[in-house]
Amino acid sequence: MGSRTPRRKVLFVEDESALRRTYKRFFAPRYDLAFAASGTEARRQLEEFEPQVLVLDLRLPDTDGVTLLQEIRRSRPALPVIVTTSYVSMEPLTNVLDLGHSGYLVKPFDLEDLAARIDALG
Repeated sequence: MGSRTPRRKVLFVEDESALRRTYKRFFAPRYDLAFAASGTEARRQLEEFEPQVLVLDLRLPDTDGVTLLQEIRRSRPALPVIVTTSYVSMEPLTNVLDLGHSGYLVKPFDLEDLAARIDALG
């Protein structure tokens, strides 16, 4: 492999399967990927995959994304987290904003924008 920099490990926590497939197609050439469709899966992947960046949807079938983010902040305070949400109102995010996440995007967003944010978390 030589001097090639290792690929960044990104965990996408997203319950919409169509969006997970889109992420996979778009980001696979760029990053090492793992996916979780629920809070339970996300907790397992955090242990097994050990991501360097987390992309977290706030709406999950089995847990509130804010609660999950608070858990992650306690166990991995330095992990960069990009929050994605369908909420146009910032109201639900006010709880999240002081948790040291690394930005948020309101769906639908541009995948290049997300990639730029992931890349900027160096």
